[in-house]
Amino acid sequence: MNLNQLKYFMVLARVGSYSEAAYQLNIAQSTLSQAIIKLEEEFETPLFYSEKRVSYLTGAGSILEKEAQKIIGNVIKSKEMIAQYLNGNVGNVTIGVSGSFGVTIVPQVIKTYQRFHPENLVTVKVVQGNTNRLVQSIRNHDIDLGICSYSPRDVDVQFSLIKREPYVVMTSNNHELANQNTVSEQDVLKYPIITFSAQSGAYYDVANILGVDINQLDVAMYVDDSAMMAAMVEAGIGIAVIPRIYLLENFNIAILPFETVRYRDVYCAWLKYQLLSPVAKEFRSLIQQFANITL
Repeated sequence: MNLNQLKYFMVLARVGSYSEAAYQLNIAQSTLSQAIIKLEEEFETPLFYSEKRVSYLTGAGSILEKEAQKIIGNVIKSKEMIAQYLNGNVGNVTIGVSGSFGVTIVPQVIKTYQRFHPENLVTVKVVQGNTNRLVQSIRNHDIDLGICSYSPRDVDVQFSLIKREPYVVMTSNNHELANQNTVSEQDVLKYPIITFSAQSGAYYDVANILGVDINQLDVAMYVDDSAMMAAMVEAGIGIAVIPRIYLLENFNIAILPFETVRYRDVYCAWLKYQLLSPVAKEFRSLIQQFANITL
């Protein structure tokens, strides 16, 4: 049994004439007859009987008519829903954000999408995690897009550069470096440092910026949260190398640029071989537009 057979059956049940049904369906009468014969063979019972050249439904035919209406109705509804999905009018998108990366991007992206598509039935979910966790979530199909650092080990994940944030050094206001206009890598290496844990995408960045092996750092503490890092610096536990992000302004600390500017690169990531939904594709495009970096 297929959908065409059911459509032929429904037209014949409605008009009661093989010739008229074939005419309305724009098919040969023999094609219609064969379709009805196959249905009757499949159900192992007659679906029509004829009287004075008019075809009437049998009891079994009446049952099939009711069920066929439901089936065809569901198929039509499914086609409409799929068309809505393909047009990006309905759907879901999950965006993963690492640390403070997406704070200045994601809210504006969502607001812009809602402004341009107020009638769309789209659910947006935002989750947070470090780069390793987000990349694993992308690979597990738990999230569609990630805003995170680059992870060279994950060759099946596509990374698109969207933003560059300059690294700065933060110290307490009474620290020896606090009054300098800029700092050098050698300045930083003289003091205990609060830095990111190995789970962070910035873990190796700090050592690379300072030109040393990660094991050569005088680490006072490892943390994953930027706000906690700033609070520890404010308390005088150590100094830190961190990207220049908005929340640093909320702490009573000195923020010092490097003599030679170094950047943290921020990426939009997605699974290379996954067919992203139209909604996810539009959000990816909006993220890239809002980032609007110049390399």
